[in-house]
Amino acid sequence: MQILRHCAAAALLLCLCEPGSAGASPWSATTGAAIRLVPGSSTPGERSAGLEIRLDPGWKTYWRNPGDSGVPPVFDWSGSDNVADVTVLWPAPQRFDDEDGVTIGYKADTVLPLKVEPKDATRPATLSLALGYAVCKTICVPAKGEARLTLDPAIPPDASAQALLATAQAAVPQPRALGAAGAPAVLGIAVDGSAKPLRLTVTARASSSATLFVDGPPDWYLAVPQAAGADAEGRRFTLTLDGLPKSAETAGQVLRFTLVDEAGAIETPYTLP
Repeated sequence: MQILRHCAAAALLLCLCEPGSAGASPWSATTGAAIRLVPGSSTPGERSAGLEIRLDPGWKTYWRNPGDSGVPPVFDWSGSDNVADVTVLWPAPQRFDDEDGVTIGYKADTVLPLKVEPKDATRPATLSLALGYAVCKTICVPAKGEARLTLDPAIPPDASAQALLATAQAAVPQPRALGAAGAPAVLGIAVDGSAKPLRLTVTARASSSATLFVDGPPDWYLAVPQAAGADAEGRRFTLTLDGLPKSAETAGQVLRFTLVDEAGAIETPYTLP
């Protein structure tokens, strides 16, 4: 018995001195889906994590701009500890066409990478998420999920969490300036100021299967740009700014164009004149 007590004490001391790797939070399940938080690597000034969304076969959820009839996720981090800010990154989405119009989102399991800024870089940061989102199969279902995860730079994430987050980060569209070389690229944007509402024509260097998405200020509804053929200059897409609040001023507002192609995905900001 004395030997067993000594072994137990030694094992406990080993656990205290050599902490294991950090794993994901428990799953928070709802109809058609479940969410959890996954730890990533940490530096003194920034911690990384991921929001993993698991979808049942045939179900989908939505991007930050959900399209014609979708619902964007709403993130509440107010219950977090030692967290100054959380930035959500978005892997390249898909376009879905059905009888309700065009929606934008994800139909397979996905991970949204998170950049977490701690208030005190010397202390662990605890993420507490209350998520409101929607999942759809034949009909859309409002969903809620909760997850909590402590990010401690002294405890590295386990190998499976690192691999999961690395794959998600690689799927996030890369920033690319307007008119940049290479492909894919947004080459130019022409604004028809005589049209009411404003009409934009976007020229892109991309394949025939490329899809263009756009989002802007939070209270703007922006439809999915429509493919409008191609010429020697590139592929063309058109967008009419007809989902804006009545009092909205367009001058100086920034739109984000996300171009998804076989060769990769990019994100290009554009300031309306």
